[in-house]
Amino acid sequence: MIATPLTARSQVKEALLENIRSQAVGTRLAPERRLAEEFGVSRSTMTRVLEELVKEGYLSRRVGSGTFIMPHDSETTSARVSIRARGEVLIASPDYFSYPLWEKQHKLEIGAMHSNLQVVNLKIHPESDFDSLFELAGNCRNLLGVILNAGLPTPKPVLRRLDELGLPVVIIGELDRISIYRNLCSIGSNHFQSGYLKMASLLKAGHTRIAFIPNEPHSIAQQECVRGMKEAVREYRLRWRDIILPTSSIEFWQDPMKCGCVQTREVLELAPDVTGLVVDTIPGAIGALRAIAESGRSCPRDVSIVTALSYAGIEEFTFPSLSNVTVPEEKISRMALDLILHRENFHSRELIIDVEFNERESIRNLNGE
Repeated sequence: MIATPLTARSQVKEALLENIRSQAVGTRLAPERRLAEEFGVSRSTMTRVLEELVKEGYLSRRVGSGTFIMPHDSETTSARVSIRARGEVLIASPDYFSYPLWEKQHKLEIGAMHSNLQVVNLKIHPESDFDSLFELAGNCRNLLGVILNAGLPTPKPVLRRLDELGLPVVIIGELDRISIYRNLCSIGSNHFQSGYLKMASLLKAGHTRIAFIPNEPHSIAQQECVRGMKEAVREYRLRWRDIILPTSSIEFWQDPMKCGCVQTREVLELAPDVTGLVVDTIPGAIGALRAIAESGRSCPRDVSIVTALSYAGIEEFTFPSLSNVTVPEEKISRMALDLILHRENFHSRELIIDVEFNERESIRNLNGE
């Protein structure tokens, strides 16, 4: 059999694809005219090649900005459902490593196995348009529901499309105005309680010069956490404006550990007399420990720390061990799967789980000193 020779357009497309694979996601390509000259084809041929690569998800064209290399969302588990399984559950998570994120994923997979469900995992990239999620959902033979794992910013048009699937969709995290959707439900921890407990633990120990290190991106969860901290400050007859805040912030997909370090350096320079830090999460607290040591101080002798979440037990083995607020992740995973299997339990669209406070070595008691 004689192979059919590739057309000029196909050859250019293959060559351009090879070039794309060697470059980083987000790289902007040269202008279309220059690419046509580089590959020795007409402008119209290059236009068609780029249009095809955009449709196939390799590139993204932004008016006024240019053409950029796109990441590919990846399916990590086959969508083929076992004959003996009750059906499939699609779990979408952001494509970066975070221990709490992995722990949620693991508990969901174990719970699904015990419930005789086939798990279909999808990793979502920062610039994803979520089309791969809906394509994967359409390929499932007996999809029972969708779970969006925590830390996944989801645009409103995507939420509307999820609602239109007509299946239970559980969001592990917070969602504003969830009552407007018929098939969406959120499960989150009590962030107001978390903020209150963190701030109150320092105030109770006699700290009045306190800084807040928001090492995670701005979110509904963080807003609630701040509301809880403000309540604790009011109860101890202090003013929120006396709480020191860093000038820098963090965006989604950036490094929260590095941010915690940078923000702690800032507040220690702004207010050298700070004695306590409320840090959003464990990675930020680890960064804060580094910044405290770099400044010639130590924790908790000079600066106390209280934070939230668990990170593979690291918080118990740092020096000092970190006081933190924790969330019952296994309970959240059970509830998410139960909502997929028993849609009649969608009585409340927003479920809130209480947190627990664990006091360890990182808080120094200043009372009586």
